[in-house]
Amino acid sequence: MYNVSLGQFLDIFYDGIDNSPKAQLTKDRVQNIINSLTYKSYRYINRGLFERDKTTFKLMMCVRIMIQENVLNGADVGMLLKAGAAVDDRNKKFNWLDAKTWNNIIALTKHKFGMDGNMFYKGLVDSMTRSSPEWRAYFDSDAPESETVPDYEDKINADLTLGSFLNFVLVRCFREDRSQVAANKFISKVLDPAYGQPVNDQIMDIHAESMPNRPVLYLLSTGADPTGAIDDYARKFKKFPTKKTSMGEEMEGPALAQIKDGFKTGDWVILNNCHLSLEFMAEMEVILNPKDVEVNPEFRLWITCAPDPNFPLGLLQMAIKCTLEPPKGMKAGMNRTYNTMVSQDFIEKVEPYEKWRPLTFAVCFLHSVVQERRKFGPIGFSMPYEFNGSDLDASMLYMEKHMTTCLLQNRKYEWEAMQQMCCAIQYGGKITQEEDRALFFTYGWMFIREDIFGPNFMFNQSPLEYNYMIPDFPDHVSYLNFINAMPE
Repeated sequence: MYNVSLGQFLDIFYDGIDNSPKAQLTKDRVQNIINSLTYKSYRYINRGLFERDKTTFKLMMCVRIMIQENVLNGADVGMLLKAGAAVDDRNKKFNWLDAKTWNNIIALTKHKFGMDGNMFYKGLVDSMTRSSPEWRAYFDSDAPESETVPDYEDKINADLTLGSFLNFVLVRCFREDRSQVAANKFISKVLDPAYGQPVNDQIMDIHAESMPNRPVLYLLSTGADPTGAIDDYARKFKKFPTKKTSMGEEMEGPALAQIKDGFKTGDWVILNNCHLSLEFMAEMEVILNPKDVEVNPEFRLWITCAPDPNFPLGLLQMAIKCTLEPPKGMKAGMNRTYNTMVSQDFIEKVEPYEKWRPLTFAVCFLHSVVQERRKFGPIGFSMPYEFNGSDLDASMLYMEKHMTTCLLQNRKYEWEAMQQMCCAIQYGGKITQEEDRALFFTYGWMFIREDIFGPNFMFNQSPLEYNYMIPDFPDHVSYLNFINAMPE
């Protein structure tokens, strides 16, 4: 499902040349084109990947660039991937290390980094013997990728070409569980901080790239459905209601009729669950490029499908691919919500604004929390639930109506009603286990109440290094800046 074509790359290539910053010197102009093209390629591919593969893709891209620039070699990449997998050293010196980590460290001491073959960590075991308490603290740290490296910090910082990679490999060898966070930090340093930010391409950006013969293909995960967002956007172009067909047995005829009708009228057509009609999808290349029919330039085709190994390559290589999946991490979750659902108009929707804005932030925070809990498996929720954007939309719609009514009738807010509506009905309709219901309602009770308007309210119950507060800004941009300052 990740297949792309030379034609798609060439579109990005020419766009990179046309829209990259100009420069007086040729070498500067070339560098601008390279930077622009690299970032556009990354964005284009990244939005069509599932969350589990995004860091891997960025890391492959980053490492390939460093190899091309003769900063790294294949052996360095092998060290990053395999570490001490081929080592079996039984002479472990430190009882606070497990055998796997010790083997990783031994491999690190023997490895020659870069084109110069620098044995950077040759004296690592000696350093760990001399400064055992410092290394133990480094090993036990919650975030070793951000800690000062005992004895090696200045040397790593002094190496401007390899320093970030040396630190990344060290974290990977000592604390494999922090590899993904360390990878994102490494990518941000080597390429640009923009590569470390969550990518939230909005439907308007995707539509701007689409054409009558270049459909938008949404790769679905459980609980994801872009139909509502497409319909909302269609209203701006007076294309609502869109024409929809849910694919399956004998639905090819109605779908084809809608497409051909759309060629004439310029309407938008949505074909859902297209993995159920693969033969029809194989014909789509020919259908969307008719020889003897004039196609209305406003016509658009939107396709949703689950990943399928037999999906036709021709369609994959002509369509704009997007995935719909909750991103990983509180920061990424809030970023997605405030880039897709919450806008300047949204935060000015209900008066008094100083009540509506904090409540919006609190409910969006609740949404990100319960989505993030899924990664903890059975200790997150007894059963996995696919909470999605429509649950948040419905909850916020109720809050909006309730607050508006209370303002008009000069009544106090009924927090218990809001908690019940959000936690027991909108989200709670999916919850089957009593323990999960109690857990969700606890979040609702903590985050949807009068206390959230106080200046000292924190989402975390006890102080942490970073305390999750509710900001109050009159403008949408300030909210995005606040969210981007959250820890990864």
